[in-house]
Amino acid sequence: MKSKLYRYLVVGFLTLAMSAVYAQQSQTLLTVNGAKITAAQVDQWVAVSVSEGAKDTPELRQSIVNDLVLREAVAQDAKKTGLLNKPNNAFKIKMAEQKAMMDIWFAQYFANHPVTNDDVRAVYDKQVELSKDSKNSKEYLVSQIVVANEAEGVELIRQINSGASFADLAKAKSLDPSSGQQGGIVGWALPTQLTPPINDIVPNLAKGKVTQTPVRTSNGWHIIKVDDVRAFVMPTFDQAKSTIAQSLIQEKRQEAVNALMKTAKIAKGS
Repeated sequence: MKSKLYRYLVVGFLTLAMSAVYAQQSQTLLTVNGAKITAAQVDQWVAVSVSEGAKDTPELRQSIVNDLVLREAVAQDAKKTGLLNKPNNAFKIKMAEQKAMMDIWFAQYFANHPVTNDDVRAVYDKQVELSKDSKNSKEYLVSQIVVANEAEGVELIRQINSGASFADLAKAKSLDPSSGQQGGIVGWALPTQLTPPINDIVPNLAKGKVTQTPVRTSNGWHIIKVDDVRAFVMPTFDQAKSTIAQSLIQEKRQEAVNALMKTAKIAKGS
């Protein structure tokens, strides 16, 4: 009898507690032209922010409330003025949704394949060994344009010699997306870090000069430019770790893309 009564009391207490939670979550904090901003919405945003490293503070919650109010006001005005019906705007929203999906996909990938301090240390230790090679007394800021065939490379070199912008051509023509988006810039590199035969060509290019014939590698035909040259001084691990980590992140992003595309069935339309 006592046990049965106890269970009833527990169930009743839990029911009341859950009701209180749901009531709090559905609580309307304020309205924007009649549209509700609720505690549940704020809690959801707080949870995302905390998962990204923020602290749950009154200041954070007030900032989120302010942002939700602005978002609601903008959304209402966009609907009222028919802004979403204007050319390209629906497409822009679709692209934003797809970008958000890609960000979430990459975030999950890095959660399963993190760049660790040991990974960064291993790359740094390798660079220390490379720095002892006499060939690496200087480092070079290298840019490139990668194309599919020699003829296209020859034509781009002709355009560059005639005054065309190397950076603009790299953005428009390069098959390497990461450097292409940066106007062709690969970054600072030691000769021994470069792919043969580029590693032998770069030290013989003066600052600002471009190869006058395309250079062939397994990745395509390269037009190489040396943007700058400086004496190489090996940085400390603390000085180098951020740059190395970013480089490893870019490599892992490309690995993720390559692995995904291998499983994708892509066919030309009829």
